[in-house]
Amino acid sequence: MNKQTKILIIQFMCFALIFLAARFIIVQYTLLNGLWIPVVSGVVAILFAPQFKVFKIDGKDTVFIAWLFGKKGKPVHWL
Repeated sequence: MNKQTKILIIQFMCFALIFLAARFIIVQYTLLNGLWIPVVSGVVAILFAPQFKVFKIDGKDTVFIAWLFGKKGKPVHWL
């Protein structure tokens, strides 16, 4: 499995985890109902989920992570 496939799986898992947590919190603590629950959960997950990108630097694949609270991407060395 190459790095781009691993990144795709990890990014989806981060999104899904944040989506499910946001959905649970919205159901428990707000008065939203119907279609608004998954819509708001999806927006929250899109904003807070980290973004992973693979770049070729010096002929080697390097993974960078960026998210809402960081100014620029940081390299990931555990992949």
